[in-house]
Amino acid sequence: MVQQGLSTFAEIAHGFIDSDRLKLILFAAGVKPAAFAALKIDSMNLGEKYRFEQHLKDIVFVASKARSFEEISKIEKNKIYWSFNGVWIGYDLFNCYHGLKQFKEYVKYVTMQNHDKADRIAGKLYGYPDCCVENFIKEHDLNYLKEKYTCYEYYKRLHDSVRRFPFVFHTPCSKNCTATAKLNNLYKHALKKTAPKFYKEFSRKKSLKTDLIIDAESDVFDKNRNTIWPSKDGHEYPTIARTPFQGHHYLYAYLTKKCYERGTVLGSKVDMRYNYADIKAYKTKDAIKNLMHIRKFQALGRKF
Repeated sequence: MVQQGLSTFAEIAHGFIDSDRLKLILFAAGVKPAAFAALKIDSMNLGEKYRFEQHLKDIVFVASKARSFEEISKIEKNKIYWSFNGVWIGYDLFNCYHGLKQFKEYVKYVTMQNHDKADRIAGKLYGYPDCCVENFIKEHDLNYLKEKYTCYEYYKRLHDSVRRFPFVFHTPCSKNCTATAKLNNLYKHALKKTAPKFYKEFSRKKSLKTDLIIDAESDVFDKNRNTIWPSKDGHEYPTIARTPFQGHHYLYAYLTKKCYERGTVLGSKVDMRYNYADIKAYKTKDAIKNLMHIRKFQALGRKF
């Protein structure tokens, strides 16, 4: 049964990012068996916690404690300043009490660092294809990972997956995974039917011309904190937009064959659609020495 009130609230609430809106709408539509969403609360939406929990009265859920979060407030010279912006509360929603029981088992095995067992439970809980879960577990083995992919192949596969399957929340086992394609289509049609306005906005391309600041390179490290790819054929960099978009300095993942020093400033065009961004860097404009983040709190996220 469609929980239309929850779906509508997820669309209009100020405190959700789009990926969490999507999860809540799909859960409300009855096609996703469980979902996690973080509700951010600031001075603009003080009443949303109460209203959200009113929509959850007949739903099995657990909520985390409120935790502080920061956002980038300004960029000056070599300093990126983060400022306290409010609190966030994590909500885990389940379509039945069995889902809650599975979730508790999942948390237990994560805490025990039995990640293979935890991932199989999570796969069942959130409705991920078995083939993708088993491939994800196989790639826990860093020797297997570095033999299967070069650095560029690994990150390109992740970038390609989110573009090919923008409505799912797991890592597909391959770009040709039929189970993921089926799930992606199911979610797409459910979203289009249940929340057509959000579907249109989520699917629409938004563009931003901005300088992007290259931050520390993404990598996969072994237990000794050494990269598993000493010789790299490509690079993925988190980049920070100097120009705010809709009031926020966003971070975008940039995949490239070129090597850049941290602090390099690239004149760029960013095309955003779904949950990804395509970046066209057309000019190296500057090099910021000793780039640093000035912040007080941990990044938003779970402890497990």
